[in-house]
Amino acid sequence: MRKTKAEAERTRHQLLDAAEAVFLDRGVANTSLAAIAEAAGMTRGAIYWHFRDKTDLYNQMVRRVKLPLEAMRAAYDGELDGDPVAVLEELCLAAIRHLLNDDHARRVYTIVLHRRERRPGEPREPAEQQNREEAEAVFLSCFQSAEQQGRLQPGLTPERALDALIAFMTGLLYLWLQDPDRLDMQREAECLVRVCLRGLVKPSTGNE
Repeated sequence: MRKTKAEAERTRHQLLDAAEAVFLDRGVANTSLAAIAEAAGMTRGAIYWHFRDKTDLYNQMVRRVKLPLEAMRAAYDGELDGDPVAVLEELCLAAIRHLLNDDHARRVYTIVLHRRERRPGEPREPAEQQNREEAEAVFLSCFQSAEQQGRLQPGLTPERALDALIAFMTGLLYLWLQDPDRLDMQREAECLVRVCLRGLVKPSTGNE
């Protein structure tokens, strides 16, 4: 029985590996379950044994890896002991470092950003939405702390500062994953993140 469970788990991961490869090559909308089964050397019946449908397969593929927003949460210790801007910077850089160092996560996030065709107003998949909401709650706490210190730039609320930072990070990663030669993320990420944060939050008195 134990061997059967192990074999079933290997089959499940083989299907997820195949889905990842085909989604990356063709896009999610243009990929059929038959194509995934063929890439895995299996039948569609094998897919339906492990997954309800293509949406479930996609979600399980996403859940297999730690996405950038999840990496941000992992880097956050739940405390705002010092400068909230330093916390924000570390969160953003943790997400970028994660993609730089994890090829698997980078492939999946490329699918999420570039191969997952989403109609206007279409909700995100649960695996993506949960990561996003939890990470944004951490960001918002940092901006609320900055507001209490009187450090948000004029005209900004914590909510709008959050929107601006999410837009910056999503856009930066979108461009980089679309064309990795466009910028040297290893060398330039720290400067870009700091410039963005400087436009949202004033430096602390001790740094002025």
